[in-house]
Amino acid sequence: MKKIINILLLCCLAVTIIIGCKKNEFSDVGEGTVNAQEYTFNRATKTFDLGDELKSDIAAAEGIKFVYCYLVRSNKTDSLIHVTDNKGAITPTYQLAIPISAFPVNNMSAVKGVKVLVKQGNNSSLEGFITIKYFDPTVPQFNTFPTAITADLNGGPTAITGNITSDYGIKQVDILDDFQTENVYVLVNSITGINNLKQYALNYAYTYRKAAQHIKVRATDIYNQTSEIIVNMPVDVAIFKPKFLNFAASITPNASGATAVNGQITSVTGLKRVDIYDDRNGTYQLLGSTTNLNGAKNYTYNGSYNYAMRAERVKLVAVDIEDLQSEIIIPLNVTYFSKVYRDVTMTAQTTGTNTIFFDTDGTTKGNCELNASELTMAFLFYATSSGPTFYAPTNTTNVASNFRCNGASWVLSRPAADMRATRFRVLLQSVSAEKLVYDDLAAGKLDDLATRVGALTISSSGPRFDAAATPSSSIFNATSANLIAVRIPDIGNPSSFKLAVIHVKECVVANPVGNSTIKFDIYIQK
Repeated sequence: MKKIINILLLCCLAVTIIIGCKKNEFSDVGEGTVNAQEYTFNRATKTFDLGDELKSDIAAAEGIKFVYCYLVRSNKTDSLIHVTDNKGAITPTYQLAIPISAFPVNNMSAVKGVKVLVKQGNNSSLEGFITIKYFDPTVPQFNTFPTAITADLNGGPTAITGNITSDYGIKQVDILDDFQTENVYVLVNSITGINNLKQYALNYAYTYRKAAQHIKVRATDIYNQTSEIIVNMPVDVAIFKPKFLNFAASITPNASGATAVNGQITSVTGLKRVDIYDDRNGTYQLLGSTTNLNGAKNYTYNGSYNYAMRAERVKLVAVDIEDLQSEIIIPLNVTYFSKVYRDVTMTAQTTGTNTIFFDTDGTTKGNCELNASELTMAFLFYATSSGPTFYAPTNTTNVASNFRCNGASWVLSRPAADMRATRFRVLLQSVSAEKLVYDDLAAGKLDDLATRVGALTISSSGPRFDAAATPSSSIFNATSANLIAVRIPDIGNPSSFKLAVIHVKECVVANPVGNSTIKFDIYIQK
């Protein structure tokens, strides 16, 4: 037995010796060198000090087959940024060139260097390291500049003085002001030929431009880094702007003809033109201009305004010959029966950002506001496999769980019967009474909803979009059947209600359908 054990021990020793020899003979550490200079990455220029490539000369006794390059940063795991196969050749030398595009140039503050792993022709490896330093040059600095200066309003020079320093050299200084619109800066002059001075004493003679209230000084260094300082110029700019005199405080428009808009406009430098706007489409839009005023400093404006439904205000803008402008807004004495909210956009339940509509102010909210809005929401937008649908709040019991906020389903916090039982009716142009609503909309006269849709039976709790189906009182599209009458109960008083008309402008059926969107105007009874 002892003899057998001795034989086994000798065998194990032999195997160990063989394994040891094999490991020595086929070691994966090859012979060669990875040589490179130290590089510096400049945050300002987003490149290296030695060019736009990081280079290394590699020599390997067994030939170079592959080169793998890993970016090493102190705050991140090493990341592979470049691989080369030496273009199919296995050569003893190779010049590695990693382009700057391989580096995350906006995330290099913790860079240490690039680890280079070379796979040789016999599959042994060679490792090297290219050191990279990070350089973050400071931007130019401003010293001894005043916080405010007193401008010479009579055309004499206004001195702008102060010291600008840069560790690396100043290339250019720009002077800007906001003479046209406050805090919107326009270039006055650029000072060049500074010869990259590290200290520059600015002494600029500024000629005041009417209505400027601030000066901006901007310095640019040799790396094209900029910094700026703003100096106030306390000026009552109203003295320069055109003035409106003797205009009416409000105007009663002529619904069937032109309405006079009269008054005096004065200007220090003379007028170039007067523009007239109104807000019939929800925002001010230009209706016309009076030009060829020949720089008049005192002008009698006799405007003619053609009123249109939905306009609530007229705006006049007077522009002088230096493009300085001022405006006056004149309310119109008109009363509307309804309020319009334009270009309302809603998203279905999966996106969930604008699933709820509120009639009180024409706004929308998303899935995360459902519980807080159960008693106040007017309607919701939802999408099933049958198509996007407007839903009455009382009709959402079976689909509530599909409205999710951060993954959590909507669970009604009160009985559905407590919510507002909004009802809908798709209007059809084939029905004469409903065609009148389309006619009013086309003529820009849709307003009195009680007269136009008050007598209709409005009973659908979920009208559905379908571009291909034949329209019905509960199926709409965005072209021929794109008006929907709505009956919205008052909050807390279901026996009282407001009427509304939705004008569908577009509906996009998405995949998945829960990402569908809709855009519409809505007219809501006051």
